[in-house]
Amino acid sequence: MPKKTHDSNSQLTPFFPSLSREALENLLKDLYEKFDNARNFIDLRMTGDSDPLVKKYKKLIKNRLVEDIEEGTNGLVEAIEAVREFALFNPAPRDQADIMLFFVESAVFCIGDFGDLYYEFYEEAENMFEEALKFIKSHNLLDEYRERANRIVLDSIDFGYGFYDSLGDMFSMYYHEGKSRKMPVVKKPVAVKKIKKVKPKKTGS
Repeated sequence: MPKKTHDSNSQLTPFFPSLSREALENLLKDLYEKFDNARNFIDLRMTGDSDPLVKKYKKLIKNRLVEDIEEGTNGLVEAIEAVREFALFNPAPRDQADIMLFFVESAVFCIGDFGDLYYEFYEEAENMFEEALKFIKSHNLLDEYRERANRIVLDSIDFGYGFYDSLGDMFSMYYHEGKSRKMPVVKKPVAVKKIKKVKPKKTGS
């Protein structure tokens, strides 16, 4: 997660006494109306309801990953940035863990649907899975996310680049203290029906 590089409070505090209540209200309104991230942050703080923000970022992550594959965009990087951006709202640990695991689940879904992808796609999914497990452990949520994390491993069983083994080793490290794992530890998922791809028609030279 992004590290705080400076104390923003110490920079703002000297200006507060010079601002009237009206000036502070206008500043808050400007931030809310002009900046999406500020609006998301304020909504979360004022309502305490994280569901709309979680749904918004899940949709963003899924769309960016699909666009990366279908349209050759920089969607993978943008999906990772979305996970980092979500963390800036200082969400509850369960919401942050949810978003991180969702990134991996979406990557696994894309690989299953679109077939073998480029190496970096697998690598970034592995990195996020490890980061998610580390985060989950640091907040004492391992038991809560055990089945979901294991399902991710099982869903990757037929993928290339040693992807299944890498995810399984990470799962073993956090849930079996590095001991040899016995997979699967929950029922094996039903095979996902892959999307049929239409081959382009040959055109005359």
